[in-house]
Amino acid sequence: MTKHTKALSLALTLILAAAPEPVLAWGQTGHAAIANVAELNLKASVWNEIKTLLATDGATHMSKVASWADSQRSATDPTHTTRMPMDGSNPPAHACTGTAMCADEAIAYYARILADRSQPAATREIALKYIIHLIGDLHQPLHGSDPIGYNLVTVNGSTSMIHAVWDDAIIDGHGVASALLAQELMNNGVTVTLGGTPRDWAIESSNMARDQIYDVLPVCWNYKAPACPDAPVALPANYTAAKYPLAAQRLKQAGYRLAGFLNALLGS
Repeated sequence: MTKHTKALSLALTLILAAAPEPVLAWGQTGHAAIANVAELNLKASVWNEIKTLLATDGATHMSKVASWADSQRSATDPTHTTRMPMDGSNPPAHACTGTAMCADEAIAYYARILADRSQPAATREIALKYIIHLIGDLHQPLHGSDPIGYNLVTVNGSTSMIHAVWDDAIIDGHGVASALLAQELMNNGVTVTLGGTPRDWAIESSNMARDQIYDVLPVCWNYKAPACPDAPVALPANYTAAKYPLAAQRLKQAGYRLAGFLNALLGS
């Protein structure tokens, strides 16, 4: 363990002890955990550069900006999905709805900005925030699949879209805040595959959605036929606990892959 890793690990523990974080969605607790895992695995030189960029936003850790992109939802902001057809058919180059950049396109676009040290620090920091968030998003199975989860479901008497279950309920049900979740993921003994491209990660997510989400749900869409049925599908009471290992696998992969992406981009 490097000096930086030990210091950050201690800092995360102290932050958690001083001000316990409410357990929220993949978009907050999950994204913060991904950012913490990544930060603990950055090269020292890369962390020093990122720390300087974060300071332009008044932040001291990547976890503090990991959900910033969720607040940027104008028509020109990138989408947070890359929709790979679950039937294995060839996706279009622009694999999402609308004209804004898909998540994979946006990661490539913002990577060029972040790597360009002639750009203003504030501009590069915005690019960093998008990269942190979108790499995390592509590891949520329903952010990489087409369809993306508009099916209504009921779990323990609560009705929502299946996408919301994967965004919120699975991590919420696990009941661990982001700093401890990052440590848990890194030390859970589970080996995850690394490497790949944003498209590869979306394909992985699509296959997981096909095999572990849409195995019990009808394939349907909100923008084309067949439309999703109005009647919710009742899922088992243990659904969120049963699906947590897959969510944990994807969170861990996202954290290590984010570190690898940033190390390769800025480590030279």
